[in-house]
Amino acid sequence: MAKENIKLSFSEKVNFFWVLATAPFFVGWVGLRHYLLPPKDSPGVARIVATTLLKTFCRLSQRQMKGMINLPLTGKVIEQYCTKHELAHEVEHLPNNATLHWVGSRPAKRSNVVLYFHGGGYNLPASPEHVVFAALCASEANSSLAMLEYTLAPEGHFPTQLIQAAEALKHILTITPPSRIFIAGDSAGAHLSLSLLSHIMHPLPGVTPIKLSEDLGGICPMSPFLSFDYNKESYDYNAERDYLSLSQVKEFNASFKKPGLTDEEALKDPALSLGDAPAGWWKNCPVDRVLLTMGAWEVFLDDCKAFGERLQSEASPKTMVEVVIGRKEVHAPCLQDTFLKRKDGDSWNAVMNWMSF
Repeated sequence: MAKENIKLSFSEKVNFFWVLATAPFFVGWVGLRHYLLPPKDSPGVARIVATTLLKTFCRLSQRQMKGMINLPLTGKVIEQYCTKHELAHEVEHLPNNATLHWVGSRPAKRSNVVLYFHGGGYNLPASPEHVVFAALCASEANSSLAMLEYTLAPEGHFPTQLIQAAEALKHILTITPPSRIFIAGDSAGAHLSLSLLSHIMHPLPGVTPIKLSEDLGGICPMSPFLSFDYNKESYDYNAERDYLSLSQVKEFNASFKKPGLTDEEALKDPALSLGDAPAGWWKNCPVDRVLLTMGAWEVFLDDCKAFGERLQSEASPKTMVEVVIGRKEVHAPCLQDTFLKRKDGDSWNAVMNWMSF
């Protein structure tokens, strides 16, 4: 998949360098304050510094991120990880421009597979932390790891990524049965995992239909984007704590949805605004286990909590639904913990325990 050729304006470049120039002072001040006079609810110096770094990075537009930072594409990031760790790396090119990466060898017939969808607002490629974290998940699950390289926005609009996710799952189903497949994703990748589950139950025209012979083994959406209704209170009360901002969410979603589609129209599309689907939409979802995680300090908190309650209410008794709210955690905390090499976060422990079940 080719990179976008983005030409930034002079003001965009000036703003980019201003953000970079002021970042050390801003991050240093916050870290020093939490070291010398930590607030009662401080998450610790390492985590607050990491969050502040991310908050600084998120002050940039997605155009600035892509135009000024040489972010390698997802496939290259996976290739570098496999080379560093001397792992096999097999690439399968599927229909509709879907690219499936096997991190390590392809699985034997009827063996466990973790299918991971990376986050990044559908606009950014996978980071090294995505691959490291996904590999740890697969290791805990004693599974092979497949990562989907999907078309990024704005080159690809919804449902492009869902079409590609369906192709990936359809292909994996030729290798192993549904009960041995565990789908996981963070942020936009969590949205994609739930979109795929929704599509299995309510097929979307133009997307390859998926017919299961049995329930999926599990699905683990972490901090999913769920609603185009931006009036939730957590966008306000967690605005200062989370690195993800409402303006950035709107910017990323504007390039992800089809051109000309308003937020009000997106809100009425249950395949797109998953948390706003009609009552009963998730009834009898075909999966054995669900783990939904979120940070107590993230802007998606209200949507994620409401969605967790819906799943617990609508899923059949045979589906085990677990909802975890990580204390003092921001958006997609497992990626932050991967960067920090920490293994003590609530979400981290919940995911790893779930994977090893």
